[in-house]
Order: sequence, then structure tokens, then C-alpha cells
Amino acid sequence: MRLAVSSRSCRLWAGRLVTLACLLPASDSFGQGNIAYFQPPTPLGYGPVPGFTMLPLDLDRDGVVDFTIDSSLLQSTKVVPGGSNRILALPEPPPDLGSYVHPLQAGEVIFLTSTQGGLAWVDGNGLVRGSTLSACAAPFGCVGPWVGLTAFAGVEFEIAGAAHYGWIRIANFDLGGNVLDWAYETRPGVPIFAGAVPEPSTWALMMGGGLLFFYVSRKKRTETSKHSFDRSTRGGSVDWNQGVTRVRSVEAMRC
Repeated sequence: MRLAVSSRSCRLWAGRLVTLACLLPASDSFGQGNIAYFQPPTPLGYGPVPGFTMLPLDLDRDGVVDFTIDSSLLQSTKVVPGGSNRILALPEPPPDLGSYVHPLQAGEVIFLTSTQGGLAWVDGNGLVRGSTLSACAAPFGCVGPWVGLTAFAGVEFEIAGAAHYGWIRIANFDLGGNVLDWAYETRPGVPIFAGAVPEPSTWALMMGGGLLFFYVSRKKRTETSKHSFDRSTRGGSVDWNQGVTRVRSVEAMRC
């Protein structure tokens, strides 16, 4: 009877989890196939505070830093790509040589050709390394499109020598802020939408696999416990709670 109830419960939870998987993408995100998505247990903070001035980001978790959020200058916060990686930015007008990281809204396309409106892909090499999130100077305050903004930064980075496109969601205050999550297209050279996450069917598949593993493990433990109980009762007595209560056989009671 217990196994029947457990099976029914597992089926109910499976249905609930599949429903939940369909609701997982937030209003600022939506499903897309072949996406690798990562969300830290807690947001990754950065800013001009000792211990937080340099935030390395390893997007594909291969042990190589892909981008670094640098607040070490204390007057500006920049995103510095590593190697030949690049970030989508709006160059400053001449004679300035820098650029500002371009904030993207959910649904905007991130690709090699995402350079409309004067945008450009900026690397971490040259005289001006990377692109600025925000810059501050007393008594004028902070400037830049990311001041007090949460948005997506478009990135291009290499995996095994091939270019992949992705996004990083950043909540920037002034010189400090948090990296909330990120995602990238696992197929090289394929565009990605800002805010795209694994499609609901992928979430359901991952959750369904986990639920199946849990059910099989629980069923195996239940059957093992049942067999152990049967063996222990063949001798005519059962010890409950390590001998606190003992049920004796009829033969023993007659003696």
C-alpha cells in the first residue's frame, strides 16, 4: 500500500514540477534551445571596496577567466574581456578613446552584427582596456548608462577557439553592483537573445530526471527495509526502537 501511495505522490509531484518548469523563466527572460544558464547562489558583488575591486567571471566554468569587472581605479567600473573575448559597447565620441557597455533589454539579439546605432565589439587590449559601466567624479557625481540600472550586457567569448554569444545580467548602482546571472549559446557562431534561458522542455527534462532518480532510490530503500523486517520476524520476535519494546512469540509466552 505504501508503494502505491508513493507512486501516486511522485506522479503528482512530477506534474507540479513540470508546471513549475514552464513558469521558471521570469518576465525578463524567455526560453531558447541549446542555452547554458548559470545563476550564483547569491549575487556576485563588485565595487571600490577592498576585496571586491576585481570580480573575475568564468562563464563556462572551464577554469579560465572570460571577463573581469574592475573597480580598482576607484573612479570608474569597467568590464575587461580576457584574451580575444569582446563586449558590446557604445564608443565615446572623439577625441575620447573609451566606450560604455551598452545595456540591452530582454529580447534584443546578441550576435556579430549587433552593431546598429554605432555599437561596437570591444576587447580588453590596447590603450583603453575594456568598456566602462559607470564613472564618478566629485562633486559632479556618476555618469554612464548603467547608473542605477539593471540590464543585460552582450558578450562574445571563445570556447575551444570558437566564438560563442551570451549575456550577463548586471544590477549596477554607481561604482558598485551585482552580477545576477548569465547565459550563453552552446553552439558556436549562433545568436542569442538577451535574457534567453533554457526552454521549458529542457527544464522539465532536467527536473524529471532528478525526480526519477529520487523515486527509484526511495523505492529501493523501501524494498530493502521490507526484506530486513521479514527476516527479523522469522525468529519469533521483533525489537522495536533498539529493544525498548519486545513482542514475543506465542510459544515463548506459554512457557
